[in-house]
Order: sequence, then structure tokens, then C-alpha cells
Amino acid sequence: MPTENEKPSWIRLIVKPLLGRQPSLYPIEEWDSLIDVRIDKLQVSALSGDSPDKEPYALALKSGLYLLNESLDNSHEISQSVTNETGSYWHGLMHRMEGDYSNAKYWLQDAGNHPIHTDLVNEVRSFLDRQPGLRAIEHEAMKAKIDVLVTSPEWNSSVFADAVELQVTLLQNPDIEAWLTHIQYLEFKLLLAYCYRQCYGGELVELTE
Repeated sequence: MPTENEKPSWIRLIVKPLLGRQPSLYPIEEWDSLIDVRIDKLQVSALSGDSPDKEPYALALKSGLYLLNESLDNSHEISQSVTNETGSYWHGLMHRMEGDYSNAKYWLQDAGNHPIHTDLVNEVRSFLDRQPGLRAIEHEAMKAKIDVLVTSPEWNSSVFADAVELQVTLLQNPDIEAWLTHIQYLEFKLLLAYCYRQCYGGELVELTE
């Protein structure tokens, strides 16, 4: 594994702090304004190696970094210009975080069955299976949505968006909030790593350790 000095500086200065925290389901403003400045300085041509085939993923990577920093407008400006399924995915996640849930589900549906979904559904199921309070959920609608996330063989972006909407706008249950926030973090981390692989071919998470 590369030493700290061998890693690209943006991994250490941007990615490492962003993956060291879990962004909110409903952010109000960017988490760290300095990180926003650093993301802004990232050149898409450098991230893509000047490869036209990699440029959409380099843009999506930058959009994802902004979203992990809870910088919704900057993320949206980029993701809406990326016309592949990964751009649609980040676009949908941004709208989910801003509370425009119907628009979020439109773009998440446009993203389709994304390549990260197999890993995501497995990680989410494993995480939820370890939560002892899961069976104590009293709200029937939320219980039904969580049950789908636990039992479905495929990731259901619309159901998760519905669960987030129900939590943010009605339930505001601290335990459920913690579960959904962690699931969102898993989703962001896998999608960011996917974008990085399309650009560089390596594993982003390993570089942050």
C-alpha cells in the first residue's frame, strides 16, 4: 500500500476526512468550506487522465466529493451534466438530501440497477441484521420499508428514499436516523469508490487507510 507521501494529496486532504464522517440525511450547508475549495481545484482532465471515456466518471467523482461534503448546489451543477447512470445516481442522491424526494426517485430510477447495488444490498442487510432495536419499530409504514431493505435480493432506491422522507418529515426517531444515515454513508462510499475505479482502476478506500 502506498505511504502517505506516495498518495495523491487530494486523497489525504479531501477523501480521507470526508470518509471519516457520515453526512446528514438533510444537510443545511457544506460541512467544510475549505474542502469545497480543494474539490473545486481538482482538474477533471487530471482525474480522467485526459481520456474522453473516463471524463464522465471523473465528473461524477467530483460531484460525489461535493455531496459527501454536503455541498449540494456544487454537486448538482456537475451531476446534472453527466448523462450516464452514475451521473443520474449522484443527481438522485443530491435531490434526496435536499428533500425533493419525488425528483430524487425519478433520477434514482433513471440510474437503474447500478453496479454497486449487489455490494450495497449485502452491506445494508449485514448492518441491519446487527441492529437489536430493528424489531421494536412501532411505526408500521417504516417497519415495512425496513423489512424490504432487509429481505429484498435487490437494492430498492425508491423504498430507501421513502424511508428517509418518512424519518425526516415525520418520525424523527434518533435510532432510525442513525441507521438510515449509516446506510446512506455505505451508498456514498461504494459509489465514490466505483467512480474512482473507472478513472484509476484502483481501490479508493484502501488509499485512505
